[in-house]
Amino acid sequence: MDVLFQGSQDIFLAKVRAAFDAVEDQALRSSRAIMGYSLIGSDPSAASLVTQISDTTQEGSRAVWRHVSASGIKNLKTRSAGGTYPEVEFIRGYETVVYDPDLQDAGLFAIPDERESKEAAQYKDVLNRAKKLLIEIDRKNVADIFEIFNLAFTAPGSYPNDAANRFFGRGNAGLDGAATGALNEELASTAHARADGGATQSNASAAGASLDTDTFFAAKVACGGFKDDVGKPYPTMGGRVDIVCGLDNVKVAKQLNESEWEIDVADNQINIHKGQFNRIITSPYLNESYYDATNINNEDQWHLVDVANRDGETGSGLLCISFWPLETKVERNQDRDAVNYKVKQNKVYGFSEWRNVYSSKADGQAYTG
Repeated sequence: MDVLFQGSQDIFLAKVRAAFDAVEDQALRSSRAIMGYSLIGSDPSAASLVTQISDTTQEGSRAVWRHVSASGIKNLKTRSAGGTYPEVEFIRGYETVVYDPDLQDAGLFAIPDERESKEAAQYKDVLNRAKKLLIEIDRKNVADIFEIFNLAFTAPGSYPNDAANRFFGRGNAGLDGAATGALNEELASTAHARADGGATQSNASAAGASLDTDTFFAAKVACGGFKDDVGKPYPTMGGRVDIVCGLDNVKVAKQLNESEWEIDVADNQINIHKGQFNRIITSPYLNESYYDATNINNEDQWHLVDVANRDGETGSGLLCISFWPLETKVERNQDRDAVNYKVKQNKVYGFSEWRNVYSSKADGQAYTG
């Protein structure tokens, strides 16, 4: 009986085996599991958290995507009849500049004709190399969406090396006026700058609050007090929101969303948060950073996302910009009598607006950002 090798040695390269009753496609199963992961009925629709934006316009493809914030005018005064018009000051908020990093996700399988001919029909489909490449692309696109939240408490200038060209932060070109340098603001910060120089704002729990009925309500109240870059009201989280949370918080989120009565209290007060979540979204990718697992590891974090004001071009803050759409090729290498399967794409993930997100590390530690 032949030894069934496992690991790096490819058993199918040596010879064709006797018929198998079944062959497990583990790559496909694990990919389906990560995309369909739900845990207590939560919703795994990660892709809809971000707005997909193409770099292609009517004029053709472009190598840079720009989003300029234009809040309005700083003040509006009155004039007396026959008097002069008071001057007003127009304030430009920030400019998010996302350049094509010229760095693509890509892979290639080269399969000699002789090898393909020796693979039995029972497992030829399971060994479909082209499908494996597409599965890996799908897994990476899901991981990158959740990585936006894993990096929420990290300044863009401190993104891990592997993530530096894959993620972008708000305000790369700075605020209006004298501050023209990079803002380098985290997605979740207690001190977001304003273009008019007004008081900074917070979309993060300064105390690292855990998720419960009081902290959820406090977060919504805080978001209702947001102002735009000229100091006018810019309330968010006023209605139903999405919650993105680590596995440890799914139970509490489910209770908040569906319980008739307030959870974990002795007196029978109604649960005012019932039905407040559009979706409860979780993923094992929130257990630790896909790119920097040693420094970012907190499965207790939770994030509220308001997608009510989503715009088709600028999204609602969380964006995926496709500089090179998914492309597959099948080519023949005549010199080697082999078939080449290729796949590539270039997608960049990040945020251009922080006001539609509220985050907490939920570690009980002081946080500023």
